[in-house]
Amino acid sequence: MLTVESIRKRFAGAEDAPAALDGVSFHVAPGDFFTLLGPSGCGKTTTLQCIAGLEAPDSGRITMGGDVVFCSERRIAVPANRRNLGMVFQSYAIWPHMTVHENVAFPLVHGMRKAASGEVGPRVRRALERVKLDALADRPAPLLSGGQQQRVALARALVHEPRLLLLDEPLSNLDAKLRDQMRVELRQLVKSLGITTVFVTHDQTEAMAMSDRVALMRQGRVVQLGSPRDLFLKPASAFAADFMGRTNMIRGRLVQAGPPAAIATPLGLIGSDGAPGLPAGAEVFAVVRPQAVTVLPDDAPADGLANVFRGRVIAQVFLGDVVEADLAVGEGSLRVLLSPYREAPVGAALTVEIPPAHCVVVPAEER
Repeated sequence: MLTVESIRKRFAGAEDAPAALDGVSFHVAPGDFFTLLGPSGCGKTTTLQCIAGLEAPDSGRITMGGDVVFCSERRIAVPANRRNLGMVFQSYAIWPHMTVHENVAFPLVHGMRKAASGEVGPRVRRALERVKLDALADRPAPLLSGGQQQRVALARALVHEPRLLLLDEPLSNLDAKLRDQMRVELRQLVKSLGITTVFVTHDQTEAMAMSDRVALMRQGRVVQLGSPRDLFLKPASAFAADFMGRTNMIRGRLVQAGPPAAIATPLGLIGSDGAPGLPAGAEVFAVVRPQAVTVLPDDAPADGLANVFRGRVIAQVFLGDVVEADLAVGEGSLRVLLSPYREAPVGAALTVEIPPAHCVVVPAEER
């Protein structure tokens, strides 16, 4: 449905700064919910704006449904209003002097793709039914809650049945509980409609909960592309491991490349199923998610070669559904997750195991 090929973008006046986009490429299959994820300034919103036609890349090519909408070599640049897109911004841009119905009808009445007068009402009603706001069609926009405004913006983006929906952090202005609810509703809605969607967020939880595939960006480049599960469980770099959620980044030296691999660390020798492409002697991180660490019975024998270690609780945080505990192990520390029903006060001794299959080895680059 959407193919982005080697797009580059440098803003005027920023010649000495790194490029905003430096060869960004990816493909979005029809009906996919695709997310551009990364920290502030990584280029994700600029990428979205290039897809929308709100920014022109310096070079590259963008294709939608077989139609080339931008190509630097052929000097093609289809205007934004002719790309048949729906877009929802972080600020919903709801007209305060209009009702819900009038806001949603706006692109059909005043836009480039005007609808016949007899079609406007039925199409607006269908769009409002999709977002469950048909009962509020006559309500003035200022009387809507934040979640209702977000749905109005979504209905307005869907009313002309776009071939591609672009979402630029549309949930960031909602409170935490409503944001959790809207994640589920938004994904269910666009998947039920079969609309190809490109979503921009800096929130890893949103990306993992909503996406079919994720492009993780850093400094204008896509550094890893894959399913949420792959990015979380199989990070390809220290940056990806650190950015995708809580993790233990255990610095060490690769003493055996394997498979199996062995890493000398402050905790002791840690085994892993492998360290593809890394030579023995390389400085590395052993990436271990707290969820991967298994707490063993207190009388279990500790053997570093088997990835079993004894530690002592030095700090803990009770989070309700889980207890996050830091253990002093050897000359290092290890974060683990415990059941809230388990008593493990500061000073308590624990025996833990790191399954080699759940220890990912990445180069010790700057995070």
